[in-house]
Amino acid sequence: MNFPGWNTSVLGLVMALGAVSPSSFAGQQKVSVGQAVVAGVAAPEFKIDRSVEDLATVYCPRGLERFLPGSYYYCVGVRDMAKGNNARSREMLRIAASWGNKSAQFLLGMGYFKGDVEPLDRPLGLAWMGLASERRDPTYAAIFSSAWKGATTQEQARAQELWRSMLPTYGDARAARRAELRFKHERDALVSNAAYGARVCISGLSSNQVVSARPRNDDTLCSYAQPVDFVAKKLDVYAEQLFDGWSGHVMVGPMKIVPSSPN
Repeated sequence: MNFPGWNTSVLGLVMALGAVSPSSFAGQQKVSVGQAVVAGVAAPEFKIDRSVEDLATVYCPRGLERFLPGSYYYCVGVRDMAKGNNARSREMLRIAASWGNKSAQFLLGMGYFKGDVEPLDRPLGLAWMGLASERRDPTYAAIFSSAWKGATTQEQARAQELWRSMLPTYGDARAARRAELRFKHERDALVSNAAYGARVCISGLSSNQVVSARPRNDDTLCSYAQPVDFVAKKLDVYAEQLFDGWSGHVMVGPMKIVPSSPN
């Protein structure tokens, strides 16, 4: 497989996969080699030629944290990585990973395996990539398979051990389910007044950068108040991206049992 990730930095891989766009942030993308597919987002909004400077200045919708922390903290983590704040980036990506963000898990894996933006730890990198491949994404699975085949027997054994210890926290059975429950609870609370014509201001969702507030039935909330149903539909796009590929009932086997992964 000829993939640029092995010859470029992790930031280069972020840009190649189009993980974050300054004009239209997406919490997680479904990607394949040579083609990007983003649920609910028009192709012109998906940029693959952004620079590190673009990533360093991307605006992460603050109001998104309430509904989809996995998407919000992934954005912050990538932005911090572009700024060179690797320790904080690692912390933010780990939070995102605990909320089921597979892109965050994948970047952590690549970072540890290559040692570009994380301390070099190839077994830990393999464990993270194994978790990221849980939904059978073809790109993640292929890169994980290539990394696994290039690892030593000792590295594989240690990776398997780490993966088993991390699965109860970061696997979809826990992380994605937790994120889904959070999203449903907060979305239900948001739309409870939608039938009465409520409008809402949520930073980054109803406008670019405003203070979050509770729904009200008048236009004095802020100058950029939007109907609740409009904001809810916008949230649904983020949710589709975050949960893409997750069936809601994941049958988990050994880490090595992944399409294209070694037996």
